[in-house]
Amino acid sequence: MFCFIVYYLEHNPEVKKRLRQEFDKVFVNDLTRLVTYKDLEELQYCEAVIKEVNRHRPAAFIISRVSNESDNVGEYEWPEGSVFHMYFGSIMKNKNYWTDPEKFDPDRFYKVEESKDKYLLEKKKMKNTYSMFGGGIRICPGRKLALIELKCLITLVYRNYDIDLADINAPLNYDADFITSCRELLVKIKPRKF
Repeated sequence: MFCFIVYYLEHNPEVKKRLRQEFDKVFVNDLTRLVTYKDLEELQYCEAVIKEVNRHRPAAFIISRVSNESDNVGEYEWPEGSVFHMYFGSIMKNKNYWTDPEKFDPDRFYKVEESKDKYLLEKKKMKNTYSMFGGGIRICPGRKLALIELKCLITLVYRNYDIDLADINAPLNYDADFITSCRELLVKIKPRKF
């Protein structure tokens, strides 16, 4: 996931600038201060960036379930043992649910409670149109730890280093099997200057 975050930040410099501003506000330009739990709670824009990157390149873009009894779904009667595939890669970019679904904009996840939610067409459908860790009783038990790790990694790297893509026009080199993974991302890294 980190490679995808780097890729999207480098293609959206205004998002990268805003993310850095959040880091500078939270850490007051102190490059050596350790990340605390309180800091992680304050990194709301960072979390919005993670969610928006996942919306564009979900780690697991398909989830399957097998019914243990017959049921009526979508006006069809499905027998016991039916296999359902939910293609979240498509749902999270569906124009019936999202405004400007192809646009990369973390604001759709930033302070959602305070905004009029200009990106999600029907707020009540949010529960069913975005899935980063699955849902229901089978939701990923490590979801909170995963977000903490990603926030820490992004914070530690972007607080201390400037990262540029070696070729900004190069296509994203990734595999989209069961898990989406980056094959290669060539970058230039140098210490950050204030």
